[in-house]
Amino acid sequence: MEGSVFAKSIELMVVGMGMTFAFLMILVFIMKVLEFAVEGCLNKWFPVKEAASSAPAAASASDDKVKIAIALAAAKSMMK
Repeated sequence: MEGSVFAKSIELMVVGMGMTFAFLMILVFIMKVLEFAVEGCLNKWFPVKEAASSAPAAASASDDKVKIAIALAAAKSMMK
């Protein structure tokens, strides 16, 4: 009797794990299909605009002075 209960419990565990694995595989498949569908619709309705690449403006001397002033103010506040 004990052996049959143990065998039934193992069988139930294997069936449960198999059902869970199958459900998760179906869920992953459905999510991949939806990913392609939504990505296609979004790109069709809202196309991605390519950003115009422009070189960053050169730092001027006043920017350097501002950075130095900020560093000095931070150092002064740390000494208090």
